[in-house]
Amino acid sequence: MDNYFLVEKALSKNILLDKDEYRVLVSGNAKYSWKITYKYSDLYISSDNDILDKIKEKILSFYEIVEDTISKNPLFEKSLNPIQVHDCCVSLIKDMCSSSAKFNVGPMASVAGALCEYIAKDIDKKTKYLVIENGGDIYLRANKDINIGVFLKSKYFNKNDLIFKLKKKYLPCGIASSSGTFGHSLSLGKGDLVVVIAKNVMIADSAATSIGNRINTKDDIEKTINHFKNYEEILGLIIIKDDKIGLYGIIELI
Repeated sequence: MDNYFLVEKALSKNILLDKDEYRVLVSGNAKYSWKITYKYSDLYISSDNDILDKIKEKILSFYEIVEDTISKNPLFEKSLNPIQVHDCCVSLIKDMCSSSAKFNVGPMASVAGALCEYIAKDIDKKTKYLVIENGGDIYLRANKDINIGVFLKSKYFNKNDLIFKLKKKYLPCGIASSSGTFGHSLSLGKGDLVVVIAKNVMIADSAATSIGNRINTKDDIEKTINHFKNYEEILGLIIIKDDKIGLYGIIELI
């Protein structure tokens, strides 16, 4: 079954993203929306155009490239540290290695975001609204301001405590999340939630993993933000541990 696409039409007035205890809510009203399952990927894609066939082609191509790379170099899949980029590598693999190296994590730390970015790259630019979510990592394109709700299971915060406006001048962009206390993603830290907004999803994904690895107590929040705000690719940060929230950049709570 893993080698077949499972495609399901979905409603798109409000898009609940991520399947774990924390979720991201993107407000929108796109004409087309699909839930797509293929191998290790569980995607939610919403658009104002019917781009399903193009999406399938891109997913197949992505898996072919990544699986071929892993078969030739198993370290690409297993390493928790950056690995050397070879000139012979295709651009996707170079980009994964480059973005992960910026944040001192392994290339597969960017894989979910990389798939979002890879799908979006060649999608018709006439598509004015496009959301691609893969395991909590999101590519977002829109021609208007978008409200983003970040929900998590916490005794300190109500589910409506974290809603922020993402202004259209920052779009398209990437959003990624990481948690060391729940969810399926590997994190070496104990932060409740890290959300990164970056210029692309691959960068956001790598950065979220790296930032999450540094959060063990709420005292780590301020020094972590002070370190990562020096990366020009990062547009905004939310870091939550226990009863403390750290915010940086373009985060505009509403």
